[in-house]
Amino acid sequence: MSSLALVLVIAAATLHATWNMLAKQSQGHPAFFWLALIASSFAYLPAFIVIMFLQPIPAMGWVWIAATGLLHTAYFWSLARAYERADLSLAYPLARGIGPTLVLIISVAIIGEEISPIGLAGVLVVVAGIYVTNLSDLGLRAWLQAPLLLLRPSGRYAAITGLIIGTYTLVDKQGVSVVNPLAYIYLMFLFSAIGITPLVIWRHGLRPWRGAPIRLRPVVTVAVLWVAAYLMVLIALTLAPTPYVSAAREVSILIGAGLGMTVLKEPRTLPRIVGVGAIAVGVVLVALA
Repeated sequence: MSSLALVLVIAAATLHATWNMLAKQSQGHPAFFWLALIASSFAYLPAFIVIMFLQPIPAMGWVWIAATGLLHTAYFWSLARAYERADLSLAYPLARGIGPTLVLIISVAIIGEEISPIGLAGVLVVVAGIYVTNLSDLGLRAWLQAPLLLLRPSGRYAAITGLIIGTYTLVDKQGVSVVNPLAYIYLMFLFSAIGITPLVIWRHGLRPWRGAPIRLRPVVTVAVLWVAAYLMVLIALTLAPTPYVSAAREVSILIGAGLGMTVLKEPRTLPRIVGVGAIAVGVVLVALA
């Protein structure tokens, strides 16, 4: 994995974990995500207009943009539901961790991307670390019961989010091969804002922000951070194999779990600490691949 791709991914992971913490502080309220998506649409509109004049979008590009818009609508909705039900240091590693497994399987088996033995080892260590992070303790019973977390509301939506992440990562790899990354991500967020609007209104009414723990500054901050973070990821996807980018992004789990256990005062359990340590080792292996 090239140095530039790795730097982009780590910077993106830092921004990603930060905006997820801000979203969790707002209790994962769907209206928070909705307002941030709308703010993103205004904040990046001038840059989008310039890019459209310089690099018009080809017909095939609109297919990938429509696909990622639909997937990201589902992503933001399921992520909001996950944060309504679980700690950041639990939901975030689970949601982020399922993606690399799915990406690895599809990229190698279907798309035909090549991955070295050390890169494969790194991805698998990341996945193992994520599994450990979700254990209640390090005993045998906890190891066997961990998959049951996926059946509970606290884990179900995080797992669904993870599946969506893996899917949109593969879609976006193809999308940025034909569309400028900034134009691509702008339309992705715009379509997500449009797509999530009826869901938010259906659940929370025409003024969904009423009674919600939402403040303007975090909304605007998230609107800027998540576009910047994913733009870095899209650029990295043009420089490195998809499984490497997907796995290296999981350094955000270290940051997210750390923020959850320090800033948000969530439980500091041994499995969470051991798990994020394993994730760090896996990311190093991917960086060396």
